[in-house]
Amino acid sequence: MCLLSGVLAMAQTATEMETLIKTPSNLGWYVASDFAYSQLDGKDALLSGFSGGIFINHKFSVGLGGYWLVNSDDFLYPDKVDGYTIGLNGGYGGLKLEYRMKPSSLVHVSFPLLIGGGGFEYGDLDDHDGFDIEDRYDYLDDGFFVLEPGVTVGINIVKFMRLDVGVSYRYAPGIDFPTFNNFNGITGNFSVKFGKF
Repeated sequence: MCLLSGVLAMAQTATEMETLIKTPSNLGWYVASDFAYSQLDGKDALLSGFSGGIFINHKFSVGLGGYWLVNSDDFLYPDKVDGYTIGLNGGYGGLKLEYRMKPSSLVHVSFPLLIGGGGFEYGDLDDHDGFDIEDRYDYLDDGFFVLEPGVTVGINIVKFMRLDVGVSYRYAPGIDFPTFNNFNGITGNFSVKFGKF
């Protein structure tokens, strides 16, 4: 009996291998509906989007996020192209990383970071027949790189639902439009998350 116990103990010890990268003791997931307020071309810009990813040991998450301009009607430019009224459409997204301090506390702090890209374009809002704005005007769409770090306050509503409120700074160089060339700025963020945290 003692011999059998010793063999089992040795077998258990042999399976406990030390590794450089340890397997997470807990994996979770989340999906979120995100909303943001910012400034664009001196006007109020409302952004909406979705994000999702996996949680590693409750604190660190890796995922994707995407956001688009929802109040395009506030960004109209009359008579800008051949007398037509054009409007702005677009958004951005990419890899979303986040570190969350004391996530099991009712109220806690997290530090999200989005790295990605986006684009804006003008569109012919009047839907003129035969008017192809993209083919005739090369400068009417533009892509850009985005780096957006932030800080949020999270509130655990129930075990599967969390609210996040925070601010971020969006760095988006390289935009060159006839009406604006700056999408950098502070953004207010609100997010409703569902998942296994």
